[in-house]
Amino acid sequence: MNTVLYFALQIVLTIVIVGLIVGYLRPFLKRILVDLCGAEERAQFWTAFSNILLFGLPLLFSLNFHPAAENNEELIFEIAGKISGNLGALLFALIGVGVFVSFFALFAPRTPKAEAK
Repeated sequence: MNTVLYFALQIVLTIVIVGLIVGYLRPFLKRILVDLCGAEERAQFWTAFSNILLFGLPLLFSLNFHPAAENNEELIFEIAGKISGNLGALLFALIGVGVFVSFFALFAPRTPKAEAK
């Protein structure tokens, strides 16, 4: 197998893994953002922004793959190491989104909900 196919394979695997994780988190993030933003339109913007960040950073890391291995066995381990780094970028982006959401959850002014009687 040539190195271009390995390059494409690690990009596709990164996109699939990140897509599954972001797809899992999307409904939870959207509910939190609707609560924090107070309007569906604002929450949609911040959800889209978060999705772009969560997809973009790992994809950016995945484009920096230059296989140097001599044989297929070494390339497999090189791809696994690169995907590990790409997922680290996803976690870094996720922590960043979490810090911003947590900050606004703690300090954003919200109207008090009416108490149920």
